[in-house]
Amino acid sequence: MERIRVFKVLKVLTRIFIILGTIATILGLSLFIKSLINGFNTKFPSGDWNSVFFTVQGLLFVIMGYSNLKNRKYYIEWDDKELRFLLPDTKKVESVPFSEIISVNIKLFEIEITLKDSIRTLNLDNLEFEDLKKVKKKFEDLSLINN
Repeated sequence: MERIRVFKVLKVLTRIFIILGTIATILGLSLFIKSLINGFNTKFPSGDWNSVFFTVQGLLFVIMGYSNLKNRKYYIEWDDKELRFLLPDTKKVESVPFSEIISVNIKLFEIEITLKDSIRTLNLDNLEFEDLKKVKKKFEDLSLINN
């Protein structure tokens, strides 16, 4: 069975984003509370705006880390009998037996699979070049076998 992840994100990088984002958010909020107690200086370049920027930056890092964690679940995999995939478009695991495939239309970043009762489209926009080549090669081989 070969599995290709749609989004390649290092788990360590995701954790770093979340940890640094949490630290920056806590630091920003504590500086913001301190500046509110002492009287917030609203002058822009030299005022107390760094606390607001730290807080926003920290929240953005946490959101980025969470997004990376969420996107790690998407994949395309196949074995000798069927193709299984979980893509951001459908958000559910789908399975296509190779015996039900009538034809395959390979486009630049899209593969249309004509089945006995429907047409399924795989959107491959987010794959890296090497993974895209592997998937296309598999479907080219499959279309040669079916013809």
